[in-house]
Amino acid sequence: MIINSFLNVCGQKKKARDTSTIILQPNRIEFEKAANSSDFYVIPGSTNGLLVVEETSESAPQGGYILNVHLTDTAFNVVWSRQDAVPNIESLIGYEYFGGNYYLLFNRNQFKSEQLLVLQYSVRSEEVKTYELTTVFPINIKHFESVGETLLLAGYANYRPVVITYNINDRIPKIVPGFYDNRNDILDLVVEEKSKIFTVVMSEKMRNKKYTVRVKSFNERGDLIQDNLLDPGEKKSLIDGATTTFSGGLQYLAGTHSRKSLHYSQGFYLSKFINGRQQFNKYYPFAELSNFWDHLKPKREERILRRIEKKKEKGKVKKFNYRLLVHEIIQKEGEYIMIAEAYYPRYNHVSNNPYGGIGNFGGVQDSRFTNPYFLGYKYTHAAVVGFDKNCNIIWDHTFRIEDKESFLLEENVAVNASGDKVVLMYLEESEIRSKVIEKGKVIEGRTFSPIKLSYEADELKSEDSSVEKIERWYNNASIAYGEQTIRNEKHAGKTSRKVFYINKIKYSYDFQPD
Repeated sequence: MIINSFLNVCGQKKKARDTSTIILQPNRIEFEKAANSSDFYVIPGSTNGLLVVEETSESAPQGGYILNVHLTDTAFNVVWSRQDAVPNIESLIGYEYFGGNYYLLFNRNQFKSEQLLVLQYSVRSEEVKTYELTTVFPINIKHFESVGETLLLAGYANYRPVVITYNINDRIPKIVPGFYDNRNDILDLVVEEKSKIFTVVMSEKMRNKKYTVRVKSFNERGDLIQDNLLDPGEKKSLIDGATTTFSGGLQYLAGTHSRKSLHYSQGFYLSKFINGRQQFNKYYPFAELSNFWDHLKPKREERILRRIEKKKEKGKVKKFNYRLLVHEIIQKEGEYIMIAEAYYPRYNHVSNNPYGGIGNFGGVQDSRFTNPYFLGYKYTHAAVVGFDKNCNIIWDHTFRIEDKESFLLEENVAVNASGDKVVLMYLEESEIRSKVIEKGKVIEGRTFSPIKLSYEADELKSEDSSVEKIERWYNNASIAYGEQTIRNEKHAGKTSRKVFYINKIKYSYDFQPD
């Protein structure tokens, strides 16, 4: 059942703090969450709308399990809804949109990872096309993309990287050469829609046992166009990297670097390639950034800045170590924006001492009786850097992240860049937390905008923070989605409903800062 409505002024559980004057929520759609378990997936299709997929545990008459699929337009009007059957419960392993088509990737056999099923949905008709493919050997798929009429699979076979293309017309899987090497690790797979070129970003171990980043670009057929290997110098290791799309031989790379550790970075690097030749590679330690500490409390920021200054007086650079998750590079009007989220793993050290919870009579736990249990990743802040065509940093800022944890390492902060403004957002407990930057200056500090509900008498009772997310959609629009339990005493019928919701987010840039 779908509940679709325009938004009114809504009752909220939380009292508003500083709400954004820029963020608008013009539309909302709700899908009733059944009592039995089900998982929802939202696939943005640019100006062609959204594909909403509900993977249920309900048995299909023809065998397998029921998949509910809905296509909406950009105003959340439902274009069509249909039911399909999939062979295994919780078998969806990837999804993608390209050129008016949505692709869902499933495992056909839960015990044979090489047997795959692809369902193709079009924005032009309600029909579904089915493709059964086999990768011949088992593969642990980490990336699924599409370019033109070719599906791209990237992952690991026997712990070695592999990239496979599958053309939906000839239906023959092909292995892209040059990846099956245990020195490499696939970091990302990027597609350029207009030119139909895809780029694979890899981490590569060098002879001196340090690491660098290699970027290979291919056409739709899998033919190699350009191979860029970044030279980091003798004393640097490149931990990760993001790339711009391939454009006439020009590519930018950005990421984090270190001297020894593969987990902790000490700064950012920015690199430029033209026709496969590295023009330069610039390093920026965290201590040299202007606003890298502005997410901290004033006294702590002041202490750090004093330590940086003392080192500088001695002709040295203060070193800081962070674990950072690097996002893709955003291109806008001659400027490039890189974002990275800082995080750390959390552990619960549980005692195995059979004589009690403390492994030492003096009150200090004996490490011989302690095993760490992984509790998940805790996110602290996002660093945002704007740089020009010569890889000079022209501004930087940070955005505090609170209350976000996850068992899988994932991106939380969404970035919408339009004109001179950059909007940073993440969703936590049905609240959009945001910050707005214009030409490197903060024009709206941290704000807290409650997710708007459908009716004036709606009251938010609870939400599932593990499935909340904000994603970019198209142009000046993003989406926020998650699960909520809502109560409405004045509504006809049931007074309580559990829903999967999607709210459209747009931005009003007429706002003038004080």
